[in-house]
Amino acid sequence: MRENESEKDPMPFRTISGSASLEGGEKPMISSNSANSCNPCRLSNRQKYSIPLMLAAKSIEEGCRMAGIAKRTWYNWMHDEGFKAAVCEGREALSSEALDRLKAALTRAVEGLTGLVDAEEKNIRLRACAEVIDYFLKARELEEIERRLGALERAILC
Repeated sequence: MRENESEKDPMPFRTISGSASLEGGEKPMISSNSANSCNPCRLSNRQKYSIPLMLAAKSIEEGCRMAGIAKRTWYNWMHDEGFKAAVCEGREALSSEALDRLKAALTRAVEGLTGLVDAEEKNIRLRACAEVIDYFLKARELEEIERRLGALERAILC
């Protein structure tokens, strides 16, 4: 039984883990080869269900299998600009979450690396010092590029 497709899902990109089944234990619908039309604000429940599964999959084939759709259906949906935008939004959400996790671990990683600078074993100390210097030089180079790019942008726009 299908839900009313005009209802908006407040969290269309929630993570779906475990086996691919719909709420209530229903199996996902097997896809037809017909293209579904959607506008940017209105995706079918089936499309909403498929997006996070496809983004989490290692391949299109695996994602389609998990979502219970045919590859042709996925490709048809991707021709629709609204659906494509929703997929991009999902990718951005995943990227943002991953970046936030990396930022949270960055302080611990820097503390760990700089702590190794004082290690008792000479090889560990030497490698840690080299890594700290290397990362510092890369960061300094990026800051310089950013400063120069900013100056170029201001010169062009003024």
